[in-house]
Amino acid sequence: MIPRLKQGNNFEVVDKAITVVKAANVPYQVGAMETTMKGELNHLLEIVKDAQQTCFDAGALEVITNIKIHSKTESATDTFCTYDRGVPPENHMFVGK
Repeated sequence: MIPRLKQGNNFEVVDKAITVVKAANVPYQVGAMETTMKGELNHLLEIVKDAQQTCFDAGALEVITNIKIHSKTESATDTFCTYDRGVPPENHMFVGK
């Protein structure tokens, strides 16, 4: 999320949005330019909407939200996502929950 404020610090507003994700009880990873969540699509979209609203409540005039969705069937045994490639637990990408 990229909030635009009339005044103030964008990073503080982004931190408030991340707090929403952390409280959502889904696996997540916060990165330098994105936050990744794992879960049921409709639930994840509700979390995104709540995070956007938090930005507006914190004074954002507008918010740009970039969303990437990775979906697969249960038959997909090989995937390009690293969390399904036998990554050892100490390097697992998702934290929280």
